[in-house]
Amino acid sequence: MKKIHLYILLIIVVLFTLPTFVTKYKESKVVPTSNTAVKQTQEKKSEDEECNIQISIQGENKEYPLEEYIVGVVAAEMPASFDLEALKAQSIASRTFALKRTNFGENTIEPNVSAQAFADEERRKKDWGINFKKNEKKIRKAVQATKGQVLVYKDELITAMFFSTSNGQTESAKSYSGQSIPYLQSVSVPSNEKKSPRYHTSYSFTLQQWNAVFNQQWTKAQIQNVKIYRNNSGRVETIKTGDFQWSGREVREKLQLASTDFNIIWNDKKKIIQVNATGYGHGVGMSQYGATALAEKGANAKEILQHFYQHVKIEKLKKSSSLCLNSQAIDNNSK
Repeated sequence: MKKIHLYILLIIVVLFTLPTFVTKYKESKVVPTSNTAVKQTQEKKSEDEECNIQISIQGENKEYPLEEYIVGVVAAEMPASFDLEALKAQSIASRTFALKRTNFGENTIEPNVSAQAFADEERRKKDWGINFKKNEKKIRKAVQATKGQVLVYKDELITAMFFSTSNGQTESAKSYSGQSIPYLQSVSVPSNEKKSPRYHTSYSFTLQQWNAVFNQQWTKAQIQNVKIYRNNSGRVETIKTGDFQWSGREVREKLQLASTDFNIIWNDKKKIIQVNATGYGHGVGMSQYGATALAEKGANAKEILQHFYQHVKIEKLKKSSSLCLNSQAIDNNSK
């Protein structure tokens, strides 16, 4: 009889304690420990980090983290005195150009105008002198504010071409290369871009020098009667005189002119050929002096970029993004 009472008591105890045990077991399965939560957060953060990209510069046995490389590019490409929003716009354009040019760090990039200029810290200290700390802080602020941001058209990096100074209008890709690119169209630039020290450039050549460059025997009369045909942006499409004909780009390259917006004048008094050019650079994409001119009028970096590059979006690189994997062909960014 005592054993029966003991069994009954044991059953009662089990019935009361079992729900508590089950509840605690369930709670331990549902609620993660603090270590588990940290681990899951770290894993999520790792997935969303920017692409870990190193940039190799042609001729240097050294790699630079992407953002550090962009600091060197912006410092070399745009005066530190420019408006901060223009510097931000340059940071995004340069980052986009570098990633496309190098296929996300797989290839080297030239540190000159065939791609984009670059100045390492030693060069920046030398160039800026006593203004190094102030300029460095401003450039880094622009780069950090746009960290990982790139320009995209239809989910692909754009060819973010840029140049120094326009003639008041940028050049379309079609007029420049014959290839139509939706986001590289001709757009107007604010008139305060004329403050650029490169807005006007003059050159002079003797007839002998001219003929040597063209490897043709021009006469004084042919210089005087040269006909210049311009495109919609005011740049020279072709020049003709007698049986001679060249494209504006050919003339610019032969004479090493600042731009393809030029005129040709025979100075009878000095017996020389005078060439006057307006603007500086190929004219396609973002005008750097135009960017700061827009910033001075109140435009932010996004507005500047979407003015010069039509129908583009600004996106941020993520490890989970296909942008880290895409590979496209690109054009030179020659100035």
